[in-house]
Amino acid sequence: MGIRIPKLFKSLSTRLLCLTLLWVGFIVSSIAWTMILNWELEASSAAKAAVAELRTRAYQSAYATQEMFDGKMLEVEFSRTVRLFRTLHEGDAWQPLELPNEAGFTESLDEIEKLWRTEVQPMLLAARNTRTDVDGALISRYVEMVSGLMSEIESWRGGYLWQLRYLQILLIVLAIGSLFAIELLLLRWVIRPIGALGEGINRLWSGDLKARVSVGSEDEIGRIAQGFNRMADRLEDFYENLEQKVAEKTASVEEKNRHLAQLYEITSFFSQQRSLEELTDGFAERIVRYTEADACLVALVDSKSEYVNIAASCGLNAVTLQRSASISYEDSVCRTVIKKNYPVRIIFAEDRRMLPTVLHEAGFSTGYCFQVRSTSDCIGTYILLFREKAELSSQMIQLLESFSTHLGVAIDNERLIDRDRQYAVIQERQLLAQGLHDSIAQALSYLNLQVQFLTDAINHKDDALRDESLKAIQTGVQECYEDVRELLLNFRERLHNEGFLQGVRTVIDRFEGQSHVSVRLKATGDGPKLTPREKLQVIFIIQEALSNVRKHAQASSVTVTIDNQADLTVSIVDDGVGIDQALVEERRSQHVGLSIMSERASRIGATVDVERASPLGGTRVTLHLPAASRQIC
Repeated sequence: MGIRIPKLFKSLSTRLLCLTLLWVGFIVSSIAWTMILNWELEASSAAKAAVAELRTRAYQSAYATQEMFDGKMLEVEFSRTVRLFRTLHEGDAWQPLELPNEAGFTESLDEIEKLWRTEVQPMLLAARNTRTDVDGALISRYVEMVSGLMSEIESWRGGYLWQLRYLQILLIVLAIGSLFAIELLLLRWVIRPIGALGEGINRLWSGDLKARVSVGSEDEIGRIAQGFNRMADRLEDFYENLEQKVAEKTASVEEKNRHLAQLYEITSFFSQQRSLEELTDGFAERIVRYTEADACLVALVDSKSEYVNIAASCGLNAVTLQRSASISYEDSVCRTVIKKNYPVRIIFAEDRRMLPTVLHEAGFSTGYCFQVRSTSDCIGTYILLFREKAELSSQMIQLLESFSTHLGVAIDNERLIDRDRQYAVIQERQLLAQGLHDSIAQALSYLNLQVQFLTDAINHKDDALRDESLKAIQTGVQECYEDVRELLLNFRERLHNEGFLQGVRTVIDRFEGQSHVSVRLKATGDGPKLTPREKLQVIFIIQEALSNVRKHAQASSVTVTIDNQADLTVSIVDDGVGIDQALVEERRSQHVGLSIMSERASRIGATVDVERASPLGGTRVTLHLPAASRQIC
């Protein structure tokens, strides 16, 4: 049995990492061992020097006992000797300095220190104090002991030096051997496999599609070799079936291009504003042409009443179309497709529902039914009809689903546009009704009252009342005529064709021509321009305020102030009789003019305030459009 290699070590990167870690560990441990030996040698060398200094200190101490030196010199030498003994005992790792870590060296140092403390140092003190000669024999014995310790240290250092030399030789041998081992491993793991892979690539590049690389391992290079072999197999297969694959790819590209052209055509068709009938009829015709189907039936569903409406058809005769339109929602195919929420293929001969039966009797065999979805809901279905058995590809089905979504969005947009159009008509009618009520209706009510007065005056032959009523009727008719002209001018205006200040000036000129009241316009500020919607509403509010001045204020002058900063503030102040604030608040709901101004202001996020200009009279109408509500273009 072969050795089973763990799965982890089948990876080349793992093996190279382990090899690198081993090599680095070997180098680091060798360096660490060498550093330890060097440290020991340096420490022992420093210890030897310190021991040699003990000998020097002994001679210096003996010399200091002479009469020519004072006692301080001897004390200094004693203290230096004590420090040397302490240093030798304790060691100093930072110098480094340390006696060899063996019992014999410590014992020798203890004997030397004992001899110094018990005999040499007392003898030197006595020689100094009694002025006698130093005992040379004792000094010589002390020095011999110190020299013996130095010789022991030197001998010990010599052994360490030989050990260091042996270690260095061993490291050199191991380093050379490890290099050869690493080269052999790299040759086996990396160089030879890569060389074989490169040779296979060169053969493949030269046109040999049969080139393969033998896979001898399960590591990264082995997987690359497997990938190379699979690539070579694929290239050989491509080369042998190139013509067929080119034809397949060309057909696929042509189909995609055709689908893109169809999608672009139907998108362009839906982008133009069309009626619902035009949208559905055009869609049915194009779908039949795109799919080469025999017919198409488009049905819209009212989700609330569950009523099916046949919106368009193509390729169906009148009888079949009439029979299809009479089928209820419960019996239709639409219900099934809407519930399943995905396209459904129907074999009409196998389906017993009414619509499949009608279509089968009309000569159709197969149908594909798709949902027509708007942005939020299903609004109908369309069915592609084939007289022969047909199979649509998945790409075509996806394209047809996209077409159905485009149709649903187009129908939804057309309905929204129609709804907006109806809302705009209703809104304009409301504005027209408000204008008529605030002007002509009130004038006609006044004229009706004066006609009643005139009738009473004629019946009672009251000439004064008759003349007064006729004059009032004439004045009322004239005011009614001016109101009609003002309304006509309002409805004919095109404010978006002129600037804001120009539009305000047009309204002021017309007011001055009707009322013969002078108006002063002040415009300041360089704030953002008004949008067409804001401009329209602001000018209509100014126009309504001036109309109220003409009807009620009895003013001789008006000042219109426009301050266009970040906020827009418009003020219309007259010098007329003034407004009764309490009466305005009481009748605010009945005063159409004030209501119109408030409604127009609310549409653009503004506010309108009406107040008395001063205690003496006059009225101030203030329009305030804050910066937060402005639609800056």
